[in-house]
Amino acid sequence: MAEIRGIISAILTPFTSDVGPVDYEWLPEYLHFLADGGLHGVLALGTTGEGPSMSVAERIRTLDIIMQHRGELSVIAGTGCAALTDTIALSRAALDLGVDAILVMPPFYIKQPKEIGVLNYFRALCDALPADARIMLYHIPQVTGVPITTTIIDGLLESHPNQFYGLKDSSGDWEHSKMLIDRYPQLRIFTGSDRLIARALAGGAAGAITALSSAFPHLARAVYDAFHQGGDVSAAQAKLSAVRDLIDPINTPPALKAALTWTSHLPETALRLPLMPLDNEEVNALRIAYERIMAGA
Repeated sequence: MAEIRGIISAILTPFTSDVGPVDYEWLPEYLHFLADGGLHGVLALGTTGEGPSMSVAERIRTLDIIMQHRGELSVIAGTGCAALTDTIALSRAALDLGVDAILVMPPFYIKQPKEIGVLNYFRALCDALPADARIMLYHIPQVTGVPITTTIIDGLLESHPNQFYGLKDSSGDWEHSKMLIDRYPQLRIFTGSDRLIARALAGGAAGAITALSSAFPHLARAVYDAFHQGGDVSAAQAKLSAVRDLIDPINTPPALKAALTWTSHLPETALRLPLMPLDNEEVNALRIAYERIMAGA
């Protein structure tokens, strides 16, 4: 199985309405759009993809459609759930479908669990999966409330080194990402921050798994190409970061789903409650600001 590297999009999940099912027929054209934008792979059912708002059955069906239409894209499946039994069931199903890796957040409902409890959660997951499973941990403490500490990483490397494949660091803290890259050369470390792609590539990261590339794949790929082809990395990163600045004041999935209608020409797709779409004024302001950045204004 090929190494997972490069620019990975934390993709959006389409819904028919705010309480409706997944719009499975929308997915193939979306995957083609991302591939045409130069991305190396996709992360399905993550934070941007509203994965925790979906049932296990919905997530498995969504992964099945994605795997049928993946083309050359690598596929990482977000399989973390609050219940260990659900995480195991979803992870097994994802691996059976042939995903390249799974990305697992820590159990997020129980607050301030002991490190040993979180470590044992991941160890139990590893024990329940095939010996050749590629498992990545998801560090996003500002969302889950549960950090992936070095104690947890060290413990899992000690007990399950062959399954522990990598880590996505969505803390937004470059010093933390750099520590992980330097301390764990055996792991594939991905930044989860659009603003840190250039730094991460220069610092030895395996790549980036970011939200903005779900609607603006060409901007993230431009940073990657500039880095590898001797282009103006600073300019490419500055443009990507400027667009990120537009998204930050707004909830990310609503902003990206609004933007996707003009960056891809895909049909509009709904969010799942409790998320709400942007109003027309917000959409217009976002598009005008984006077009100014693209024009160099």
